[in-house]
Amino acid sequence: MCWYAHGELFVHNESMEEQVVGSTFSASNMHEVGNENSNPYRNMVMDAMRMSEGNVRECPIVEEEPNADAARFFDLLRDSDEPLWDGCTNHSKLSAIAQVFTIKSDHGLSEAGYDKIIEWARSILPEGNRLKENFYAAKSMMKPLGLGYQKIDICPNFCMLYYLENVEMTECMTCGHSRYKPRTGRGKTLVAYKKLRYFPITPRLQRLFMSPRTAEHMTWHQSHHAVDGVMVHPSDGEAWKHFNSMHPHFSAESRNMRLGLCTDGFNPFGSFPAPYSC
Repeated sequence: MCWYAHGELFVHNESMEEQVVGSTFSASNMHEVGNENSNPYRNMVMDAMRMSEGNVRECPIVEEEPNADAARFFDLLRDSDEPLWDGCTNHSKLSAIAQVFTIKSDHGLSEAGYDKIIEWARSILPEGNRLKENFYAAKSMMKPLGLGYQKIDICPNFCMLYYLENVEMTECMTCGHSRYKPRTGRGKTLVAYKKLRYFPITPRLQRLFMSPRTAEHMTWHQSHHAVDGVMVHPSDGEAWKHFNSMHPHFSAESRNMRLGLCTDGFNPFGSFPAPYSC
């Protein structure tokens, strides 16, 4: 259901009103609309920003500025449709950057190497081309498509995290080591000795449901046809079935996920560099 009557003001448009009132837009409709769009980079933006063509086409025009997320979304949509230079037909501003990013990742290019390639590419492209001038500018443009991380200060001896109830502490509660480096000069910024980069799992799991292509795999455990005596997925095993019988409410929803911890290559009883604590 595309809701519209939340009390906000919007431009009166009878044809738009007829479309919106009482309309429904199912997940299958979204998939069909997405498939109609021949621009894969536009689809990439849709998936990453949790939007669908239905939201863009059917929702009424409101008399207010878009919030930050919506503004980034519309900027990326424009970049996915804007040609790399006037008259270019095979690359958009977004597709060019996305493909150069892929080359950098696949071949392990340094940032300096990336900048040199971009500098050369811009020199042979027509005047007025829209290729971002360096890695920093390209990274800033692509950032809304990515998944961020959280920086958390930690003890340099790995004793504790300065997190939650300990976020205001300045010394390690175990070894007494200072959290921050001594200030030099007139600098007022406190710099931690060591930081942990935490990658939250929730948005990464949500991202898998944003695209119809990956969302289908996320529920495959319930939709595939099991073969007697053959285990092609953990859901065919006795442990999975036992869990289902113990938690029927959870297992009834195919989108609920079970997480498995893989310790491939990790020796819990190793002695180098120090005994592990498990």
